Amino acid sequence: MTLRQTTEPGATTAPGSARARLTRFAAALSSPSSERRWLLWPPLAFFAVMLGIPMVALVVTALSGEGNAFAEIFQLNVFVSALIRTFVLALIVTAVTVVFGLIYSVGLAVAPSWLKWILLAWLFLSLWTSVMVRSFGWMLIELPLGALHWFLSLIGLSEVKIELYQTTVGMYPAMIAVMLPFAVLPVVAAIESLDREQLRAAVVYGAGPLLAIRTVVLPVVRPALISGGVLVFVMSLGFYVTPLLLGGPSNMTISGLINTQLNTANRPDLAAAMSIVLVAATMLIYLVADRLFKVSERWG
Repeated sequence: MTLRQTTEPGATTAPGSARARLTRFAAALSSPSSERRWLLWPPLAFFAVMLGIPMVALVVTALSGEGNAFAEIFQLNVFVSALIRTFVLALIVTAVTVVFGLIYSVGLAVAPSWLKWILLAWLFLSLWTSVMVRSFGWMLIELPLGALHWFLSLIGLSEVKIELYQTTVGMYPAMIAVMLPFAVLPVVAAIESLDREQLRAAVVYGAGPLLAIRTVVLPVVRPALISGGVLVFVMSLGFYVTPLLLGGPSNMTISGLINTQLNTANRPDLAAAMSIVLVAATMLIYLVADRLFKVSERWG
C-alpha cells in the first residue's frame, strides 16, 4: 500500500523555508509593475548616495565663491584650452583604440589555442594592473634616456632625437594601451557569437576576404565596436594619472586642471564648477550616444 502525502486546500508552505521565499519572490517578479516597484529602491538609493550627494556638494561649493564660478571658468584661457585638449585627446584615443581593438579581437578569434591563451592572459593582466603602474612604465620608456633611447642606441640610431616625454603625442600610446581591454572585450564576445556557417557560405559563394568581412563580420561586431568606443571615450574624458605623468603641466587636461585649482590655486569653487561641467558633458555625450546607437541595450 502506497502512502501519499496530501496538502489541504488551506495549507501553506512553511514561511521560513527556502521554497516559500523563492515562491514569493517569483510571484513578486510576475506581478504587475505597480507591485514590484520596490525592486527599484535599492539601485535608486545607491544612485542617490553615490552620485546625488556628491553632485549636491559640488553645486554648493561652486556657488560658495564670491563671484559666478561658472562664468569665470569660461573666461580662463587655460580652462578652454584644457577642455579642447581633453576632447581631442579622447576622440583620437577612442578612434585608434577601436581600430586596434578590432584587429586584436580578430587575432584572438583566428589564433591557435596556445596563442589565444597568451593574448587573453596579456589582455587581462593589462586590465588588472594599476593604471599608475602602467603609466609609470610608459614614462620609463619615453624618458630622454629611457628604454626607447636605449633601443635606438642598440640598433645604431643613438643620434636620433625623439622627444615624447611630457608632450601631447607622448600621452597617446599609454592611454591607448590602458584603454585597449575595454574595446577588445565587447568585440571578442560579439565575434564568439558569430555564425561560422554564414561566413563559410559567403566564402563558398565567391566572396573575397574583404567582402566577407564587410557583409558578415562587420554587421555583427558593429554594435560592440560602438559600445566599446563610447565606453573608451567617456573614460578618456576623466583621465587623470596618465596625462599628468606623461603630458606634464603644459599639456594639462580637465582633470589635472581641477586638481590644480583645488590644491594649488586654492579655488575650490572653480574646481567644483569645472567638475560639474565635465560631468554634465559626459552625461550629455552618453545620452546622445544612447539615443543614436542604443548602447545601453548592448550593455544591459
